[in-house]
Amino acid sequence: MENSPDDIELADSGKKKKNKKGITLENWAQLLVVIIIVFFMILIFMDKKGAKDAGGMPGGMGGAPGMGAPGAGGKPNGGKPGNGMPGMGGGAKPDEAANTITVSAKTLKRETIIQTVHVNGDVSSKSEINVYPITSGKVTRLNYDIGDSVAANAIIGYIDPSRPGTAYAASPVKTPVAGTIIDRKVNVGDTVSANTAIATIGSLTDLEIVVYVSEKYSNYLKIGLPAYLSLTAYPEEKFITKITAISPVVSKNTRTIKVSLELEKPDKRIKPGMFAAIDLVIQQHTNALVVPKGALRTYNDGYCVFVIDQNNCAQRAVVKVGLTNDKDAEITEGVNDGDKVITAGSVTEGSPVRIAGQNAN
Repeated sequence: MENSPDDIELADSGKKKKNKKGITLENWAQLLVVIIIVFFMILIFMDKKGAKDAGGMPGGMGGAPGMGAPGAGGKPNGGKPGNGMPGMGGGAKPDEAANTITVSAKTLKRETIIQTVHVNGDVSSKSEINVYPITSGKVTRLNYDIGDSVAANAIIGYIDPSRPGTAYAASPVKTPVAGTIIDRKVNVGDTVSANTAIATIGSLTDLEIVVYVSEKYSNYLKIGLPAYLSLTAYPEEKFITKITAISPVVSKNTRTIKVSLELEKPDKRIKPGMFAAIDLVIQQHTNALVVPKGALRTYNDGYCVFVIDQNNCAQRAVVKVGLTNDKDAEITEGVNDGDKVITAGSVTEGSPVRIAGQNAN
């Protein structure tokens, strides 16, 4: 069956419409691809242009402290040299002030160091005498109290020696010497014997301090050796005393030696019966170089100190230690007069330091 001319024309017309629609979609796809390619090319171009414009920035940063020679203009990403100024700080020294350690120090000079031993004792009157009655009986009367002054042969009290069925006869108790009553042993109504002390008479100015020192220090004990007295009533004050008597024997019970001391200067504030704390000087070195014990450090089974050198740095000095006490130590070798020894501060060899209270150099 043959198609009529009208049918052929309609078929051709539909084909053209179909072909026309296909071409339009293809063109749009091609156009979209071109737009994407152009967009990415623009981004790449802008990125390169930005890198070229910023080419001088690294040069300006090149002079940071400690980074070596001054920085030159950079060429990042292949760009031309930038216009940034060369860095000004290249090769500069680090800020040593930030690492400087603040310390305390002592400038050495010749002085005296003492070694002491601490003992306790009592203040007493050197001329203490106990007063006894001449008979046994009951105490009926006491005329004086502690602290009262009495003359020689003064009657300080009476004893009733009578027995039931006998006549009453009061027996007086007299003082053998003049002085001050520093202790009263009995009260009215007490029964006493001829061996009972009624009171103790002594001098308030002629005082001595009695202490007992361990026998291991016997080799150091000498007449005239100084000592420092501390009293509870005056804790901030030291009273100078000296050894006046040393017992020739050692107590079998306590293994101590009785030592008597006297005040260098009489003081009315010091009274018999006071508790005495004594720092007895057993050794003394003059013309010595002395440092606080806190300045000593252990080093290779010995000791060392740190000395500040001319560049204000800590330098280790190996030393030998002589006489020591609770606070100080004598240095016999390793340092000299005028050396500045660090007494406080955590330092090591070569540490830059500054002394507290002084301006940094």
